[in-house]
Amino acid sequence: MFNKMKSTITALLSVFLILSFVFLLQGCGEKTKAVSGSGFPLQITDDLGRQVTIKEAPQRIVSLAPAITESLFALGLGDKVVGVTNYCNYPAEAKEKPKIGGFSTPSAELVVTARPDLVLATKINESYVPQLENAGLTVVVIESLDLPQVLENIKLIGKVTGASAAADNLTADMQKRIDNITTKVGGLPDDQKPAVYFEIWPDPLTTGGSESFVNSLITLAGGKNIAGDVDQDWVNLSPEMVLTRDPEVAILCHHGSSAQTVEDFKSRQGWEQVSAIRNNRIGLVSDENTVVRTGPRVVEGFEFMAKMFHPDLIK
Repeated sequence: MFNKMKSTITALLSVFLILSFVFLLQGCGEKTKAVSGSGFPLQITDDLGRQVTIKEAPQRIVSLAPAITESLFALGLGDKVVGVTNYCNYPAEAKEKPKIGGFSTPSAELVVTARPDLVLATKINESYVPQLENAGLTVVVIESLDLPQVLENIKLIGKVTGASAAADNLTADMQKRIDNITTKVGGLPDDQKPAVYFEIWPDPLTTGGSESFVNSLITLAGGKNIAGDVDQDWVNLSPEMVLTRDPEVAILCHHGSSAQTVEDFKSRQGWEQVSAIRNNRIGLVSDENTVVRTGPRVVEGFEFMAKMFHPDLIK
């Protein structure tokens, strides 16, 4: 009798332990799912070195820069955008969004009126940050100085908006296209890197110095910026400087009523001996925003540059 009771108790204990183990696993699974599906609240350090807390996934977002707007739409967040600058013109849907003012001169009043739970800005908007924060808004400032930082900041935008998966997919595709070029031109000696003149505007002659985003693109694409030794972002050059440095490749990045064509560039008086003109290595960027905006489309501009610099390597 005693042995029978002992066997019964042992069996019941075994069932209890098994059920407890099953319930424990289920509980752990539910907890993990809840954490990974949320990610909020979260704290990040933005490009002003500020600690910013995002309490929950934002539903109303204001963008203070065209590149940020492009990134938001590329991540599938266009329906959450409730305010953009007057210069946010891509994609087409961005033009229909409420405007909050200029790129460098947004209206703090209009931003507040949009009732955003997240404002994404750049360093050019730094003076507006205290005013927006005093109004109770959450502001994250990002700044991309080179191509790798563009990818990092797209991931950051994905993180603070709850779109990390979309950001990972987008940046993985961008990185693949970048790697396709850098693996081919990254190890080239200096004598195989052409001297490049990148013309932002023809009058006055304007290009990018060593601190410009354009300079980083030229360098990464296997070229040498003729103004790369000027410690500025945008630089005004004299015609004599361009002629003296004799660029082997010229890229024109100006559009609009006052812009010039490739033929206009070729016909400039006294420029006949410039190597880029003599060898017909002049390119006109079809959309200047693919090289001056630090958004997802910048890879297109990067590929265009690389093909101009190294047509034998980049097909």
